[in-house]
Amino acid sequence: MICVNWLTLAIPISVGIIIIIIYLLFPRVRGLHYTSRLTCPKCGKQFDYEWVPGGSFSAVRLGTKRYMQCPNCHHWSTFEIWNTRVDKGKMDETKNLEEESRAAS
Repeated sequence: MICVNWLTLAIPISVGIIIIIIYLLFPRVRGLHYTSRLTCPKCGKQFDYEWVPGGSFSAVRLGTKRYMQCPNCHHWSTFEIWNTRVDKGKMDETKNLEEESRAAS
């Protein structure tokens, strides 16, 4: 009769479970994140906010909105993040236009 030590099975199974949990809890690694271009209602400055659907460490989730602090004036406000998503191509074009306008002035 072959006796299998429970540790020889428990360690690989627990490592596999940990890998699956990390894979599910950190979707940003897989590319499931968005960027929103937000405008602060207090200072009027725009900033880009990268976010993952269903998770946040720096903001309070309120459905399609987030209650968070503006990185410019540090005022807490509610920001609509779902409707203000931007494509990566549009972000690159906007950055190029901003750099050209800075170089011209």
